[in-house]
Amino acid sequence: MALAALLAVGCSDENSVEPLDSIRLDQTFVAIDATGGDATVTVTAQADWQFDKLFMNVVRNDDGTRDTTYTALPSWLTATAEAGSAGQTTVTFHADATNGGREAELRISCGAGKQFVVVRQGSMEASEATCADVIAAPDGKTFRVKGVVTSIANTHYGNWYLADDTGTIYIYGTNDRDGKKGNDPIDGSAGWGFEVGDSITVEGPKSTYNGTVELVDVTVVNITKSLIKVVTPEPTVSKEGEAIDVKLAYKGSGAYATLPADCNWVSILGTDYVPGKATLFEPNPADTAVVHLSVQPNDGAARKAVLTFSSSNATNQSDIQWTISQEAFVLPHGETADDPFTIAEAIAKCQQIGSTSDGVIYYARGIISSIKEVSTNYGNATFNISDDGTDEHALTCYRSYSLDNQKFTSEDEIGVGDEVLMCGKLVNFTRDGENFTPEFSGNVYIVSRKSASEANLPGTRLNPFTPAQANAFVSTLEAGVPTEEDYYVAGEICKIKYTFSAQYGTATFFISEDGDPESEQFQIYSCYYFGNQPWVDGNTQITEGDAVVVCGKLVNYNGNTPETASKQAYIYSLNGKKE
Repeated sequence: MALAALLAVGCSDENSVEPLDSIRLDQTFVAIDATGGDATVTVTAQADWQFDKLFMNVVRNDDGTRDTTYTALPSWLTATAEAGSAGQTTVTFHADATNGGREAELRISCGAGKQFVVVRQGSMEASEATCADVIAAPDGKTFRVKGVVTSIANTHYGNWYLADDTGTIYIYGTNDRDGKKGNDPIDGSAGWGFEVGDSITVEGPKSTYNGTVELVDVTVVNITKSLIKVVTPEPTVSKEGEAIDVKLAYKGSGAYATLPADCNWVSILGTDYVPGKATLFEPNPADTAVVHLSVQPNDGAARKAVLTFSSSNATNQSDIQWTISQEAFVLPHGETADDPFTIAEAIAKCQQIGSTSDGVIYYARGIISSIKEVSTNYGNATFNISDDGTDEHALTCYRSYSLDNQKFTSEDEIGVGDEVLMCGKLVNFTRDGENFTPEFSGNVYIVSRKSASEANLPGTRLNPFTPAQANAFVSTLEAGVPTEEDYYVAGEICKIKYTFSAQYGTATFFISEDGDPESEQFQIYSCYYFGNQPWVDGNTQITEGDAVVVCGKLVNYNGNTPETASKQAYIYSLNGKKE
């Protein structure tokens, strides 16, 4: 009887759900073709109404953080109205063509009443794909990809790298177990708990950001835990080389290590290993193994070796990649053409060396202040160079060859006021044990030369761009293509977005001609420190009001943002100081 009474109440007209009186929609689902187009919804409201701002828009920062705003529509969708008044309003949605599928659930509020409408474009079905398939495909299409977690960049948002046998893609954002974004999807209470080495299948739409292929805000479909884990963090080894012990934890029937076949600067100690072939390590204790590595000294560019550690059981095998990085052999300041001495620094080095050359090849950049002789008979020239173009604090280039270490064939190959980059040995030459002359002497030649007129063009070291000149020049460049030449830009720091950090080695800030943030600004983006080197702890930090000269390549980013090219510019001087 009680059940019958409840059923009678449940079926009564008085308790049935009626459409909201304050706001109604003529349809709650509309579709737009993948080729692009429009769809309309009629809103009938008794008072003012609006779309609620539910869609998160994220701007990525250099330090890995995000600036977040919320909008009423996703970025791919527009509407003829996002709000209205009482009565009927026809809202037309528009979306451009897409190569995949996308969908948005919009919420409309009118007082306490709310209605929802779903706008879908294209097919939402995910395509099974490899990493190579994703890389080759157009943006916007949704894929299902299986691969191994090779590294984790950010646990809060779930940013990490997924790789298979065909390539690597970046996962930018992972939904947690509850389908939420930016909610610690790896380590949080609703996180997945995956680690480097785990095999994961994910679904998400493809995007390309600054050349990086990504799947965005993915859904995790499946996780297979790895049978092996590297306990030792990936190291950066000094250029002198060192020994490294790598500890492995495994669940399979053994642990194996494989070095790249072409890697001759890392070796596995204590075994008869062969590069390119797996080497078995005995358990120590039962579920761990220690791999002893030796890294040789480096006399060249920075380098990396990617080792593969493996373990397997009767049904599964897990491979995990582990990278050793080694610092480059970097010549000291003044010993490369990319980081030459000023003339004042070259003179100081001469005084330090004394009257007998130390045999080191040095580089210095200066302005020809006077010419003693250009001999076409012997093919050499003797002239003075200085920082300011005068002979007061000059360095002598004694019997120098011309460009590319070739003999002079005419006297007009150099002129007073020319800016030259010189190469050779430095010495504090002495005559009669009393008169000392700092000079380049012995195998001296001109590496590069700018005539006096070229050396004083806007954007050069002697005549840096103002921020306004830099903006005007960069606005003429092709979008996204950095200049081939380095340019100089001078001004005062008026706003700092990111100070230098030891983690990134760069800073991003704005300069104006007078340091006033209301004046025209030029952006110094992701800029290195003195000598075109990453900033490290202990270096001088920048502050607003500092006078700077920055040297490097310029770019018209996205066709609308003039700036220095990322990590292709450096501070040439700071408050008049050069290092």
